[in-house]
Amino acid sequence: MLRRCGNANNEKDCKGFLRPFEMAVFCCCVTAILLLTSSLANAHDLASPQAEAGQANVDQQDGFLILQTNLHPPYQELQNGILSGYSVSILNCVFDRLDIGYGLAIAPRQRNREMVRTGKADGFFLARISDAMDEYAVASNPLALEKWVWVSPAIKSDDPRASRRPKPGDFSTVGAILGSNEAEWLLEQGYTDVMRVPSIASLVGQVAAGRVEYALVDKHSFEIARKELKLNADKFRVQFERYVPLVVYFSKHYVATFPRLLDELNAVLEFCETRPMRLETWEREAIENVQLPDIRQFASSLELWGHVFNQLDGTEIQGSDQKRLTDEEWITLSREGAASAIATEILGNDLSKYLRTFQASIGEQVAEAFVFDTHGQIIGMSHLTSDFDQSDEAQFQMIDSLNREKALITDIWYDASTRAFLSHITVPIIDPDSGQTLAALTVGLNVSAALRPES
Repeated sequence: MLRRCGNANNEKDCKGFLRPFEMAVFCCCVTAILLLTSSLANAHDLASPQAEAGQANVDQQDGFLILQTNLHPPYQELQNGILSGYSVSILNCVFDRLDIGYGLAIAPRQRNREMVRTGKADGFFLARISDAMDEYAVASNPLALEKWVWVSPAIKSDDPRASRRPKPGDFSTVGAILGSNEAEWLLEQGYTDVMRVPSIASLVGQVAAGRVEYALVDKHSFEIARKELKLNADKFRVQFERYVPLVVYFSKHYVATFPRLLDELNAVLEFCETRPMRLETWEREAIENVQLPDIRQFASSLELWGHVFNQLDGTEIQGSDQKRLTDEEWITLSREGAASAIATEILGNDLSKYLRTFQASIGEQVAEAFVFDTHGQIIGMSHLTSDFDQSDEAQFQMIDSLNREKALITDIWYDASTRAFLSHITVPIIDPDSGQTLAALTVGLNVSAALRPES
């Protein structure tokens, strides 16, 4: 078992695990043990919290857990024998904050899922949210957002196939990485004859050689592989398919043993996940052309003006100290899924009810809508926001914007309050009589729904 490796004299006891002098190199910043093993079957048996009752009791005292993973550059990859990458750095941050030790074991995705299903491992990452895994595991909030694209050989722009995407049963040669999230999704969608290639580099090479017509891959991973293969971008046609959030799945056995862990992990994720996904030019243009006109129209509607006027009349302007205290209480309770007294009052006012009606009329593309006054105070919201004071947020600049036609469109972030990846669109609400800015409207656009091809 893992806890015996530090003092073990028996080579068999530590097969597949790092010894103390190796751990000092790899684990200087977090109470974690990195499991890099070529003897995976033996290592997994040793690493299972359920394999030996005595060690299981020790683990149950402090929450030490084993997470299965697979190599998936750039999210998790081996560099000079060390497992690193974006998702690994996030997990290190999370478990360091929680002061929980954890180990990582590398294996193929299908084996990883089976290890979690049978109770031989505590969790598995990175995984897309799926009904199959929901039966025996519980998902965390997302650690990353993948952008899935169809990659195919380049053709002329006037070719009738230029805008075509493969459909199930249309006899296109479709490829994906063996055991990947994309391969699973393709099968679920009815693509029955999927060519499964062992690595992203092999898959990109197959597309370049014309042996695969369409490959479904994460765009970031594709770009890395393309550059490593020294293939020019003009050899490929890239078409957006969808955004896919990636999570850690914890076995229901582990969650039942440590019922608070998942909530605590989700609560600290926002302090560790700090990198937004940049909107590409076409995405920003799509938002400006499709969603922004409707948002502007709503912001200038007589009904919204009336509700904003009424709410401003009854809103107390808080001093800086009082606003800070209100904000702190709001944030603390919202992280627990609760609303403060002020938040509850705002949720029940007519402006908030009208914002919920607007959100419902748009559908799944909008995850939230809220209005804040010229002091940054929330005065109406479709549902509970993460904080009360918007004066320290980027969207507050719209209050003083002299260009009334300007809108602030942010890059993509995961929003814990809506459990969605959002791009926030903020426009000023202008008094039609005086021309003064009354407040600002922010709409949280769910990019996973709003930027799909069918949208």
